[in-house]
Amino acid sequence: MSRFCLTEVINQLSSAPSDAHYFSSCELRSMVRLKLIIAPTDFSPAADRATRRAASLASALGSGLHLIHVLPPQQVLEQLFPAPLQSEVEALRSRAEQALNERAQRLAAQFGVMPACRLINGRAHEAILDAIDTFDVDLAVLGAQGEHEGASSPHTVGDTAVKIAERSRGATLLVRREAQEHYSRIIGCAKGVPADRSVIAWARTLSPADLIHLVSAYGVPYEERLMEWGASQSTIDVYATRERDERTRQLSDLLSDLGLPAAVVRLHIKRGEPLRTILSTVAQLPADLVVVGRRAQVDSLSGGRFGSVAGHIAFQAPIDVMVVPPLENPPTG
Repeated sequence: MSRFCLTEVINQLSSAPSDAHYFSSCELRSMVRLKLIIAPTDFSPAADRATRRAASLASALGSGLHLIHVLPPQQVLEQLFPAPLQSEVEALRSRAEQALNERAQRLAAQFGVMPACRLINGRAHEAILDAIDTFDVDLAVLGAQGEHEGASSPHTVGDTAVKIAERSRGATLLVRREAQEHYSRIIGCAKGVPADRSVIAWARTLSPADLIHLVSAYGVPYEERLMEWGASQSTIDVYATRERDERTRQLSDLLSDLGLPAAVVRLHIKRGEPLRTILSTVAQLPADLVVVGRRAQVDSLSGGRFGSVAGHIAFQAPIDVMVVPPLENPPTG
């Protein structure tokens, strides 16, 4: 293969407009609204754990809390319990209402927050998404595995939880661990893109008094292909250094724009594959929450808004994961 100007090739492959112009100046506190939290429950141990985390957050942040349970669609109940057995439907609703109220009372006693209880009918994810829209919910808190916890690999997320995380207008918290204390070792996943602002804002909202660790993995664009074309490792390393410096500049500028000093947010700019880098940092700290951004638009191939890294983190991180949407129109109240 003929020689070529490697500098020109890498510049063409990696060139992209700077993201700096996306970052408007606004107060960090106005970027995230957390007035109402919703905690769907199927009465499983995993769901109970998630409701305790939701109540803990609501108590710490002064948010309202709705505890909801989804019953099967009305037409399904009518098929299961035909006209002569309508009393069975009422008995089912009564038992669910009692279970919901008992959990609400326990949460109130433990966390000092009395949730509003709601029974709704429908397909689980559709009913929950409707409730999120109807009540203008800012955060949905769900068990990562729900009623199937223990019956499948720990590196899974329930179908309902995935659909809520992908489609909710607000943020979604997938809970794996017991809420023994407030989040204090949060990792935010950054890529040097506008969505990083949302990740940082949510991390600071959940843990305003603690150090946030902002992790960003980088590499040389098309590194393997460039090696095949004859680029030496030392040349690749030069461009890796350039990539690191550019990522550091982007994120440092963003933190400066947000008024966040190094004492508040620590940057971890690491060369490597993103998933392995993030999971390794989770283990090293050790972290108790990972905050990851979500696409603004549905991916035409996957049908969802998870990017590949965000989806893998949600499934594979052994700790709680928060999936946050971009801040297209930051709330001001």
